[in-house]
Amino acid sequence: MTPSYRIEIVIEEPLAPQLIALFRKLQVPGYTLIPRVGGNGDRGVRRGDELAGDSTNCIFLIICEDREAVERITEALGPVLSRYGGICTVSACEVLTH
Repeated sequence: MTPSYRIEIVIEEPLAPQLIALFRKLQVPGYTLIPRVGGNGDRGVRRGDELAGDSTNCIFLIICEDREAVERITEALGPVLSRYGGICTVSACEVLTH
């Protein structure tokens, strides 16, 4: 098992391409995108089954071993979340790879 950090980002799905471009710029080695998720938070109910996707969120998962990479990602993400909303959590984890 390798000690790492797990970054979870919940953001409006239409903003996913903007985040992917940001990840490329930051040279994020990889991410998992979970599209069309729903829930309830400070912006009200978000549905994962709307045809237009206006009230649909998505989740990005990123695993990093390097704390400095985590800081670069969260620092760059701050202005996006401030402008558009969303949430980012960072937690310590252990990773078992193939």
